[in-house]
Amino acid sequence: MALELFDAIIRVGLVIATAFLFSIVFAAYLRLRNRKLLFISVGFGIFFAHGLITIPELFINFMITENTHLTIHLIALAFILLGTLKD
Repeated sequence: MALELFDAIIRVGLVIATAFLFSIVFAAYLRLRNRKLLFISVGFGIFFAHGLITIPELFINFMITENTHLTIHLIALAFILLGTLKD
């Protein structure tokens, strides 16, 4: 029981941290409007959406396979890398 509570606290904390990073990058994109920040903000947006999707796994019998998690991470990291290498 204590481990499940710790897992929930960690997941919610990571979602809050990802939301904070996403909001900073997205605000920078809205200010500058360039493609580089667009790709980076899309990558962080994917990480944020993935974090929101994984929270219900704690409460209901809804599971995403490990391969799906890795694919989502790979896509998000690819967008961040593409944004970093742009220009």
